[in-house]
Amino acid sequence: MPRLRPFVLLPILALLAGCAAPRTATEGMPAEGVPAERSVRTHEGLLATLWTQTAVEYEAAALQAYRLAALQLDRALADPSWTAALEQQAQPDFDALPPAVVLDVDETVLDNSPYQARLILDDAVYSSATWDPWVREEQAAPVPGALAFTRYAAGRGVRVIYLTNRRSHLEEATRNNLARLGFPMAEGEDVVITRGEREEWADSDKGPRRAAVAERYRVLLLVGDNLGDFLDGVDASVAEREALAAPYADYWGTRWILLPNPQYGSWEGALFGFDYDLDAAGRQARRYEQLRPRRDP
Repeated sequence: MPRLRPFVLLPILALLAGCAAPRTATEGMPAEGVPAERSVRTHEGLLATLWTQTAVEYEAAALQAYRLAALQLDRALADPSWTAALEQQAQPDFDALPPAVVLDVDETVLDNSPYQARLILDDAVYSSATWDPWVREEQAAPVPGALAFTRYAAGRGVRVIYLTNRRSHLEEATRNNLARLGFPMAEGEDVVITRGEREEWADSDKGPRRAAVAERYRVLLLVGDNLGDFLDGVDASVAEREALAAPYADYWGTRWILLPNPQYGSWEGALFGFDYDLDAAGRQARRYEQLRPRRDP
């Protein structure tokens, strides 16, 4: 075993001495300005929201997705047989329709992480009582890359459709937020399609609304952050969701472009069986049950 040189040994001895030293009265106390209870407790959304708000990796992933979307848009325009909407595949003569891209809104084109941050600081969970006022503030920022991509699509003569599960009473505020940021908004046409604005669109499944778009446009791309932005019936178990998506593996990165969202979504509800009556402890227990410390061969 080699002998440690003095300039290596001395810092180690100092470190050991520090570890053995008695703690002062201020050591282990919360940082100045941080409430004591917040310094020790956590919230289920803390790391996910911090990643979204602070990580270069999040911004890179979003930019990467939208740059890929622009490349695939060009491919789709050149191929009249191309459609991203499963609802359109059996539709005759869709190749003669004008082109469109269909994008989700929340965490796809608009960043609502400030709302998530408020929930964390208030030790709260999502509710319409807090969500609706946030939407009406019209202060959501664009997801990285979303503005450049939608403008590129519009510049190529492609209609940009925003298909969201925001409810119809929030449509005006949503449209205002998008327009204020400079997202393409076709004049004389409703391109913000909300949940419930028609009686037959009351469900969270987006298939009927995608089908309505497919009647008027050839859908080149679907862009979203949740499996439900591409398929219906996604409020199912983890295994059922995997089986639902499996036949369409070739669609990812070609016809379907997925944005990262670790903060919320149907993936998270699947962990506790979408039983929203469970308290926080019950949900957490179900989440632990879903952990996979190893993969079966």
